[in-house]
Amino acid sequence: MPGPIGDNHRRPRRRNSQAEARRRFVFGALERPRTQAELRDALGMSNSGILHLLRRMERDGLVRPAERVACTRIWERAVKSTTDP
Repeated sequence: MPGPIGDNHRRPRRRNSQAEARRRFVFGALERPRTQAELRDALGMSNSGILHLLRRMERDGLVRPAERVACTRIWERAVKSTTDP
């Protein structure tokens, strides 16, 4: 027997306001290409935390890895636009 909402309905996911603020900061900071370390230090996040954030933003089509120099990955906006994510 389906629940009160039914099997085919899901509640929309709500983003944490801090997570949304981090996404906006990264999107704004990538007006020019930046290293993962620059973004990590600016946000005070761990290596794994910033990589997870960038991968999710990459999945959403907002950013992409531009190049890699030795062990340093450089990220940029995927689409040049003036709108926020």
